[in-house]
Amino acid sequence: RSLLASAYKAMPQQIFQLSVLSDDFCPSQHLNKDMSLQGLYNWREVEMTELAGTLWAGYYAVIAEVNALLARIDAVVTLDETEKLEKMRIVCEAKALKSWCYFDLLRLFAPRYEGNENKDGIILKKRVELDFLPRSSVKECVTEIRTLLNEARNVDNTQKNVYWLSDKVAYLQVELELYAGNYPAVLELTKDLETEYPESVLGADVYKYLWSSENSDARIFGKYQLEQIYMDIRFDTFEKGDYLVLSQNVDYEEEDIRKEWSEIPFVMPDAKNVRLLGKYNKMNRDKVASKYVNVARAAGMWLMRVEALARSGKEGDAVALANRMLKQRGATEWSTNIAGNELISKILIERQKEYVGEGIRFFDMKRCGLSAIRYGTYGDKVMGIVKADDYRWTLPIPAGEYRYNTSVEQNDGWPKLSV
Repeated sequence: RSLLASAYKAMPQQIFQLSVLSDDFCPSQHLNKDMSLQGLYNWREVEMTELAGTLWAGYYAVIAEVNALLARIDAVVTLDETEKLEKMRIVCEAKALKSWCYFDLLRLFAPRYEGNENKDGIILKKRVELDFLPRSSVKECVTEIRTLLNEARNVDNTQKNVYWLSDKVAYLQVELELYAGNYPAVLELTKDLETEYPESVLGADVYKYLWSSENSDARIFGKYQLEQIYMDIRFDTFEKGDYLVLSQNVDYEEEDIRKEWSEIPFVMPDAKNVRLLGKYNKMNRDKVASKYVNVARAAGMWLMRVEALARSGKEGDAVALANRMLKQRGATEWSTNIAGNELISKILIERQKEYVGEGIRFFDMKRCGLSAIRYGTYGDKVMGIVKADDYRWTLPIPAGEYRYNTSVEQNDGWPKLSV
């Protein structure tokens, strides 16, 4: 359990950086004072390559820890039923953690799934020993992740604390199938949605506790976190504002319960009225101690089922389910006759409002083939557009990998450094 806890702790934390790459933010008057952050916002190769190196090394370090655990676990002798149950739980969680690493790596370092199933995905490492393996195809990677997640699910693996993955790994299964466009599987996995995650977990009373050190019935899984996060958005002192402010794309109605916790009305030093990001940034400003980083929550399950219904031709059911969620959120319900691309667009906008600043928007934009607009200060004008087919949506394979592993090729568009 100690080794497993170490692997949990080592999981990379990139929600801020991915939010910067998405269209959640636009620059404030301060961004030009941090050239590295400005470069990341502008999708400059130098900063994206640096981010890629950190994430690749971080995730594979966790995978190495998990592989070491799984290689040793059979030799662990259990003395009673309690220890036998704990051993089973550790194996399940280890496989779930490994699948989580694989899934994030796949979404970051491989092209979007649709139309690219046979292209290079990531390296699937099953042994502790050093080996130089080629990248498996995107489709093969999805199959491996699916297998690991199926093996990780066990009805006896229930945990009181939300920072252990337990049987709630079903959330990752739904995310994987949505990524792969397997909408019938999403619907099957969420068929008991309203029993497991009733409307009561979507209301204001439980929502506010997501952005605190308190327990929340809306939280399915949270990464245990003792250190403050999201500090990189702050410029100098709290009184001077942040490097980035919320984009105009993210617009909450006054009665929407997410408004209070997702945005902070603020007057910048240049007298510009803006909205700073709330959530973890608000916790920092209010001196609220961090305890969890919300990885999976009930609203995500609802939104994934809504999208799968819409993409399966069950648009009326999708709107009805979405409206039940919107009512709990205090937002205006949708017209019952919206359909097609308009409905999909509204679902993706709702997902952005739900997850602003949490890195999810980047994955949604890549998955759905959306372009990323780069704005000038405070969004006053468009400075550039990162089109959906831009090679930079797929992060570069770090030089340290292909330098020693000749079986690995660099991703399209990225330079391969001489070795």
